[in-house]
Amino acid sequence: MIFAIGGGVVWFFTSQADDPVGVVDQAGILLEPAAYAAIDEDRTPFVMFDSETAARDALMQEDIQAYFILPADYLQTGHVTLYHNGNAFNEIAGTIADYLRTSLLASGDPVLMKRFGNDNLNIAFQSLDESGGQRSELGFVLSFVVGFIFLIAIFATSGNLLQAIVDEKENRTMEILITSLKPTELMMGKVIGLVFLGFIQIAVWLGLVALGLAIARANISDFPSFVVGPSAYFVAAAWFVPFYLMVASLISAIGVSITAVAEGQQMVSIVSILSMLPLYFTWIIIENPNSTFTLVLSLIPFSSPLTMLTRTQVTTVPIWQMILSWLILAGTAVLALYLASRLLQFGMLRYGKKLTWREIRQQLRGNA
Repeated sequence: MIFAIGGGVVWFFTSQADDPVGVVDQAGILLEPAAYAAIDEDRTPFVMFDSETAARDALMQEDIQAYFILPADYLQTGHVTLYHNGNAFNEIAGTIADYLRTSLLASGDPVLMKRFGNDNLNIAFQSLDESGGQRSELGFVLSFVVGFIFLIAIFATSGNLLQAIVDEKENRTMEILITSLKPTELMMGKVIGLVFLGFIQIAVWLGLVALGLAIARANISDFPSFVVGPSAYFVAAAWFVPFYLMVASLISAIGVSITAVAEGQQMVSIVSILSMLPLYFTWIIIENPNSTFTLVLSLIPFSSPLTMLTRTQVTTVPIWQMILSWLILAGTAVLALYLASRLLQFGMLRYGKKLTWREIRQQLRGNA
């Protein structure tokens, strides 16, 4: 899994590296792209456009990976705006800076040479579907912490569920429970109880975080301001509840299928790694919230809650992506609950013997 993830990231970055960047030179000071390419052949190629409309059309048709506008007042302000479709990396800023400095040096104009000595380059990244401006990386911090707390609570309480199911099956407490409950009812009760236990823990932790922030803000004059939009609360409620149900159901299915907690912990670690995927790619999500790679993370049930929570704080996520992501997650949660109920019905009275993959497939097909 680690090699697959690393290979995918390398492929994603290298596939974007050779795509050209569009240029709209309103200041009239840049070298022609061909002249610059002759000076520095290893850099990202540039394409000159006469107007922003032409550059935008090329970006929409994916002929270029991004385009930047050098405004007429660049010599006074040093401001440059880069427009992209969610695939712009910070490395492009360095490439643009080299292009500008090379052009300023090649001009021989004393005024332009003076600008070369002023290292006041300010590049604002703006996605075409964003309302505008430079993205603030601090805006997502608190929401990301909230998502991380959710993950900790989920897997901490799920470990208790795994221990309880294995113990009840092996000490035959399950025999007493099934005299009064159907397997589906028993599994639903365990999962719902786990969800409420987890939310009590989350409420306590978030309360402590809010208290700490209030104390820090009252006693530290220059304490940074964290603004969490309403979308963060919506995503936290709408995504993490089915995610909680999915993880709890999968762990319950693991507990029914094994005879020792140690075996279950090894299998649960796979679920944990998949759920932590957004943590491994934090800066890719922040810098490229609308890229294809980030969209894939938004659709995978294990990684969609944390990915969507982060994306909503740094960009405007299309409605269809949010609906599709939630439907896939909710459908997977229902499927996982069905899987856990079927396996509980079949494996609750098997003592000292774990379920094989062949028996699991037979049970799910209704042939057992």
